[in-house]
Amino acid sequence: MSRQRPAHRSDFSVRCACGIVFNTDDSHIGKRLRCRCGRLVTIARPTDEYVSWVPPASVGSSRTKPSARPTQPHPSRPPMVREVGTAVRSALVDSVMAIASRRRGRRWGARCAWLYAALIIASWIMLMAMSERFLPATLLAYGPRFVLLLPLLVLVPWAIGWVRSALLPLSLAAAIAVGPIMGGRVSWRTLGRPLPGAPAPGQLRVLSYNTFGGSSVAARLDEALALRPDLIAFQECSEALVDALRRRTRMYVISYFNLCTASRWPITSLDSMPRGDLARISKYGVGGSALVLRHLIKGPYGPLIFVNVHLETARKGLQAFTNGDGLLPDDLRGLARFANTAPDAEATAAERLNINTRIRDRESERASLWAVRGDKAIPVIVAGDFNLPVESTIFRRHWDAFTDAFEAVGTGFGWTKREGTLLRIRIDHVLGNATAPKPAGVWLGPDLGSDHLPVIADLRWP
Repeated sequence: MSRQRPAHRSDFSVRCACGIVFNTDDSHIGKRLRCRCGRLVTIARPTDEYVSWVPPASVGSSRTKPSARPTQPHPSRPPMVREVGTAVRSALVDSVMAIASRRRGRRWGARCAWLYAALIIASWIMLMAMSERFLPATLLAYGPRFVLLLPLLVLVPWAIGWVRSALLPLSLAAAIAVGPIMGGRVSWRTLGRPLPGAPAPGQLRVLSYNTFGGSSVAARLDEALALRPDLIAFQECSEALVDALRRRTRMYVISYFNLCTASRWPITSLDSMPRGDLARISKYGVGGSALVLRHLIKGPYGPLIFVNVHLETARKGLQAFTNGDGLLPDDLRGLARFANTAPDAEATAAERLNINTRIRDRESERASLWAVRGDKAIPVIVAGDFNLPVESTIFRRHWDAFTDAFEAVGTGFGWTKREGTLLRIRIDHVLGNATAPKPAGVWLGPDLGSDHLPVIADLRWP
């Protein structure tokens, strides 16, 4: 073994497996060269500053000659050239990584957009097919539905910046969420048209309003009468509001419990929907307190049936899920078992929701049939607080034969119920049977001190 000799700081030697030694410098680090034996040698500085000279014969390779001379080292490049080359390589690597990152962003942006669109479509199907029967669908029907639009705050900027093609599924999802799910409607009859000061000739105006006890509305009754209604249906109407109606207007006024009805034309008869069996259930706090009044009115074009309704609320069933018994049991026992239970007996949240749903379903079934009983040729107008959105399966099952004024000629969302800062829902409706005056326009009235807004519908006489 010969004594190791020191190499220059920038020069060093690399050795092939066959024993050939090559002299090089730092500018060639990372490159590869082909040895005389055919192998590829990667240029790298050794771990120490000395390279041992090993004669080729000591390796024992028969393919190399002892007198073989090493290749000449490459001339060193100037420092400026090396720096430019390093900068170019770094820029190329950064560009490749940026392109790969952008491709991943596009791919995941498209996936998230289509996944969101599928979620919105599934929510729409669930809302229309399973509300009142499936807890998540029921919560969606009676909860703040605008939360479905919140992912758009992230997905839309992402789509604009990364993948424009994702705007197509996002637009589809937004249209479904705003329209069928949230209840947005557009009608050329009311688009950009404010509420007229009075109904047009040949039309009558219906005002339906849950007055939230009536005290605030009684003090501002003149504002409601300034809307020039021909028929008024008040729910949660107090005695003060009834007295104010009788003092300040010449309309025919009738009150029954917390419902009061006023008509510009004579009311010839009054009847209330039988509810004795439902009243026996109401003491348990899950429902059964609905009221429905049926008036026969001597209208200018013949007899007219005007029905004032205030149906049971779903809140009594959904509020039970705020306690500690909010888990669904394996079996949902029904109304008969609960009716035979003592009033102070505790029911599970699922039982209360199930019973409340069955009560509201029975109320709507009875009210819809009772409203049009007798001569079906007589026009029937039904107005009031249904406590049912139009997407509810109960509403569509029992009130589908009637024409909803807002669905026919309304523009906007028509949210009549406001609760807190988040909940907005349309549960107050004006309906008509096949022979009733047809909707010509529908609007929401001003806030007169209630948690609801009045619904004003202009109906065209046949």
